Amino acid sequence: MLFWMVLLLPVSMIESQELLQTPVLSRVSSPDSEDLILKCKAEVHPEKPDLQLFYSFYKNNRAILNRGRSQLLHIAEAKEEDSGLYQCMVATEDGRIQRESNYLSIPIQISHSMYLPPVPVLTLQHEATNLAVGDMVTFLCKTQGGSLLILYSFYLDGKIIGKALALFDRTASFPISVSQEWSAKNYSCEAKNKISTERSETKEFPLVGKSCPT
Repeated sequence: MLFWMVLLLPVSMIESQELLQTPVLSRVSSPDSEDLILKCKAEVHPEKPDLQLFYSFYKNNRAILNRGRSQLLHIAEAKEEDSGLYQCMVATEDGRIQRESNYLSIPIQISHSMYLPPVPVLTLQHEATNLAVGDMVTFLCKTQGGSLLILYSFYLDGKIIGKALALFDRTASFPISVSQEWSAKNYSCEAKNKISTERSETKEFPLVGKSCPT
């Protein structure tokens, strides 16, 4: 009997010394970020470093994620309705040990200016020094902000000559061959997302010469 008590003593001691400590819930994303990222951090006993943990997240005492393996809760493009009191719970694989974190108040105040595309900047790229009919040029339209997706439209003399969709960044290019009627015409680009539309500064297209006979 004494032998079994000696064997069980270390396990009891670990449990009494908090095998799993109370987790701490914190916000790791910037308040200016479009996304909301929370982290649930829990310390385990040094003798159990490989203990498998499962994470649950709650908002206003309602579960929004149950028994995931990640410490992080990621809400993309958080909205005002994502505001609330958040809490997380950490549990062992068998669920026998569970620990709840502190409550964390998360206010989400959306400034629509975060999502508005700034006035785009338009540049014209070409290799030829003196443009001629048939030469290739590339219209490059870029914004420094605004939520994706962004649809770019390219205009020449007020008429659309092409469109491009920016999925992962805020730059769009449109390659095209030069036509004679473009000479000295105005060109511009437009950036449009789900919030608004912005137009670039208007520029004048270079003079276009006739193509050289082959």
